[in-house]
Amino acid sequence: MSATVFALALFGCSDDGTACQRLDTPIQTYRNRAECTAQIDPALNSDAAMRAEAPTVYAQCLTSRQMARLGTGEVDLAKMNGPSFAAAGY
Repeated sequence: MSATVFALALFGCSDDGTACQRLDTPIQTYRNRAECTAQIDPALNSDAAMRAEAPTVYAQCLTSRQMARLGTGEVDLAKMNGPSFAAAGY
């Protein structure tokens, strides 16, 4: 059994994903990546995602270690995880 915990985070970003800020939403945690990934679409359709003042909102499942490395500043999701993040379709 894996001890890795996954968290689903929402980010308000530039269209290309290079300038992102984590949205101030409660972080949900999951026992595995599959559980987390199943919640991406609902997260992108949430009120928090719809109200975000950013051209694009991304949802990403990250390990607890990745979340800790993010901090609170601007992040470049393209460098962090490549093009694997899910984007809201507005």
